[in-house]
Amino acid sequence: MRIAVIHHKLRDGPAADADAIVDAATRARAEGAEAVVCPSVPSFAGLSEPLRADLLNRIQRCAEDGAFLISFAGPEDEGTRVLDTPLGRTALVEGDACLREEVLRDLVSERLETAIWRPGAESALQAEAVLEFALDCAPMLAGVLIIAECSAAEGEDRVHGISAIIDAGELVAEAGGEEDELLFADIGVPLSAVEPDMPLPELPPILAQRLAVHEGRKLPVDYPADLS
Repeated sequence: MRIAVIHHKLRDGPAADADAIVDAATRARAEGAEAVVCPSVPSFAGLSEPLRADLLNRIQRCAEDGAFLISFAGPEDEGTRVLDTPLGRTALVEGDACLREEVLRDLVSERLETAIWRPGAESALQAEAVLEFALDCAPMLAGVLIIAECSAAEGEDRVHGISAIIDAGELVAEAGGEEDELLFADIGVPLSAVEPDMPLPELPPILAQRLAVHEGRKLPVDYPADLS
């Protein structure tokens, strides 16, 4: 199966974002993608039902019989759903849920074939750490792990995502630039995690700090401070 991931540069509003996403989905299908994964686009979170229905209708027309996985989560949203898709048993993981040990432990027990992360990295350093963490988690979590992210709109500095496709624990495609990109990977029938009994990796400090900030707490200092 050929899968595509849209690495989307944010526009100045939902209409422009929608046009770009539909165009990307059309190009992905034209290049043979049977499943297309879209990131969480912040401007889509507040769409009214008529506008959301219009966007979905446009995507359905261009995607034809292919699968298109889209999220309407906002930047502050987090959550997890597990469902059956053309990519097999699939977890859709939003925001901070991608980083929470208890969430990931539960997902390991699901024996997933595919996991789709939309973490919403808040800095370039966070984006690099998310990719590193995903590579460490993938062998225990799912046969295919996808990160779908956005890059900042011109003049903005709040979105710095890296999109990626990890197949059987190996990074096979990556995009982290400031422009639209399409990632492609040709995968076999999605398989469950290759090392499900291994322990999950430790969360990188910069991502642990992100969780602490979002929860209004301070990380414990585990080493003596040098005050000299």
